[in-house]
Amino acid sequence: MKKQKGMDIYPNVDLYSASVYYMMNIPMGLNTPIFAISRCAGWAAHIIEEKFAEAAPKPALYRPKAAYVGKYCGPQGCEYTPLDLRPEPQAS
Repeated sequence: MKKQKGMDIYPNVDLYSASVYYMMNIPMGLNTPIFAISRCAGWAAHIIEEKFAEAAPKPALYRPKAAYVGKYCGPQGCEYTPLDLRPEPQAS
């Protein structure tokens, strides 16, 4: 498996669910939003546990690791392009 910072990285359920979404004809552009939505309950549970259950002496911030790689459209926002008018992503 791939290494990051000297540690092995193992596949998780998202690796396999992407194939299932593909077989269900769900557009590939929706994979990331579906993965994020499925994690919202877990993120909320962590926040609630730390905020209200006082599980740790010093509550930690729970934030998913993320690095935005999209195109920045400036303070005015991006122009919306319907899915059927967007170019197909290229296979890597």
